[in-house]
Amino acid sequence: MLQHSRRRPRLAAVAATIALAGAGLVSTAVVAAPAAAAPASGGAAIDTVDYLADTYGLEDTPIETVTFERFEWLLNQPGRFAFLIGGPGDARTTETIASIDAAAKAAGVERVYAFDPRLDGDALDVRTTTNPDVAPLWSRLVSQYLGKDVQTPFGGAADPYFFVYDRAHTDGGAEDRIVSALTAPVAAGALADPSARAAYQAEVAAVIGDGSAIDALSQFAFYDDVVDAKHLAQYRGGEAYGPNTIIDEADADWRIQNITYPELVHLLDSDGDYVLFFGGTWCHNTRAVVKDVNRQAVVNGVERVYFFDLRLDGASANDLHIRDTNSEYAHLYGDLVTTYLPNLKTQYVPGVSGQVDYRPGGDAAAGLVTAKKLQVPYVFEYQRGRTVDGQVAPVVREWIRDNGDGSFKEYMTEWWYVNDREGRFATSPDPVKLAEQLAFADEAIAQLDAFFAKVGTGDGTGGPGPVDPEPTDPTTVKGTVAVTGQLRPGGTVSVVGSGLATGTAGFSVELHSEPQQLGTVSTDASGAFRLAATIPASTPAGAHTVVVLINGVTVASAPVTIAAAGTGGGTGGGSGAGTGGDGSGSVPAGADASGLASTGTGLVDVLGWSALGLLAAGVATFLIARRRRDRAGLVR
Repeated sequence: MLQHSRRRPRLAAVAATIALAGAGLVSTAVVAAPAAAAPASGGAAIDTVDYLADTYGLEDTPIETVTFERFEWLLNQPGRFAFLIGGPGDARTTETIASIDAAAKAAGVERVYAFDPRLDGDALDVRTTTNPDVAPLWSRLVSQYLGKDVQTPFGGAADPYFFVYDRAHTDGGAEDRIVSALTAPVAAGALADPSARAAYQAEVAAVIGDGSAIDALSQFAFYDDVVDAKHLAQYRGGEAYGPNTIIDEADADWRIQNITYPELVHLLDSDGDYVLFFGGTWCHNTRAVVKDVNRQAVVNGVERVYFFDLRLDGASANDLHIRDTNSEYAHLYGDLVTTYLPNLKTQYVPGVSGQVDYRPGGDAAAGLVTAKKLQVPYVFEYQRGRTVDGQVAPVVREWIRDNGDGSFKEYMTEWWYVNDREGRFATSPDPVKLAEQLAFADEAIAQLDAFFAKVGTGDGTGGPGPVDPEPTDPTTVKGTVAVTGQLRPGGTVSVVGSGLATGTAGFSVELHSEPQQLGTVSTDASGAFRLAATIPASTPAGAHTVVVLINGVTVASAPVTIAAAGTGGGTGGGSGAGTGGDGSGSVPAGADASGLASTGTGLVDVLGWSALGLLAAGVATFLIARRRRDRAGLVR
């Protein structure tokens, strides 16, 4: 097991405190940096599923399924690879795959990559569809890769279904990428006779040739290449947009496994306890956390995190994006969520802020129904058949912020904020919003740590996992509080607490030194709360303190400065539109869609432009110095 230190300190609150409080312009909070996540025993209970064993009866097979995105990537890599085209919906595949498995094992082949052109495992076949968004996928594969051959090119009378491919292979100076192949039909039952099966395996062996010449590229190699390449292609802003390398050799113990839609359905139909990760290499928000998802899987002993991309080609925001009301294939998402994930929590509220409308089963004559619309990245734990209070509840836990009022916020941050970089704020300084973004990134990673520390700890029936024998005294749990808004008598402010005793009622939020209650709150499962409050009209101008108490004991506090009545007062960080919105990745190259909803970090009084400039310089200087020091001592 790899041992990791925390990537970085909880920088946002520290940066806001040092840089902004140094100018006397922002509220501060006493913050203790959380300890590194310790390896958790719960992760060992997380299961894996063997799709090929369950579907074809193959045990310890060198055959590995690939998504469209990974198949196309492999076709563009140097080396020699063995491919099988087909899936459970193809009779020829079901008849031959066991013999291909046996021949590959006998030849010592490490990997045979199986691509199922039926992207949904059923009717959505890229080879035959007339859908204008999907049909070009197969045409592209044939024109750019598979058709560049002398003897057995695709697009002819009989396409190969098992073949060895080498993009550098030539014949008489002409491209001859398919080195060897099988093309002949194989009827159902044709290989039932042992002698027929032996003869067929000899044909497969002839295609394979010297098995040692067949190459293999792991899922780690795929992610290592594609994640970094897409980050660079989208963001060429240099240092401000984070390290160009997201995945590196320190991540070689790779636990994230991308799966196809048929594999996803199979997993959701399987008994067990699984961790799933919805996202895409195309998605800047996914790239921001993919490294930490893998790191936490390693630390907590989770062998597999199953990664599914709702864009079936790994790229396109058209009909291939099944989590979209406008997609012809929206039923692939809607039916899946309705059938398997009924207790899913999402930021979007159907009928209010967003949903996916679809026709069940893809039946054009069926009426539209609605499914909850999740955003990516999305990590959750799943147990088929789990119930809570008699209700089906297969989603055990989710990586999502519970706002404590029945609403939720999904963690969409950016690679540069996770790495304490400024993004667009490097050229357009806004210290308060930068602090908010850094705080949100900190929260996202901290909650990811907490999620993985808990997976596998439930009893699988909806009951709670292990609990401490003695309840925690909430007065002993010290947290943080931050205030944003109109710091003047009668002004509206937002008070955000974190790190307090979890799931606890009875916290009092007060304005001191002359105590005036702003409200009472309860914390959510992560120990956080949010309170909208009004500064009492009688509050005198000057220095004050917002205090959080429980049972008369102060558990968090932050100094604030109240402006005189009628002067307008300071306004906090405010809120933005949410980075990436629905995780679409539709951000111009080199740009930063920066506005996440307010996370309550920083409290700005009246700022003059000169003070703002000094403030930005202070934040930038601190960030760079801290980053260099942290990365110099990083342990991987």
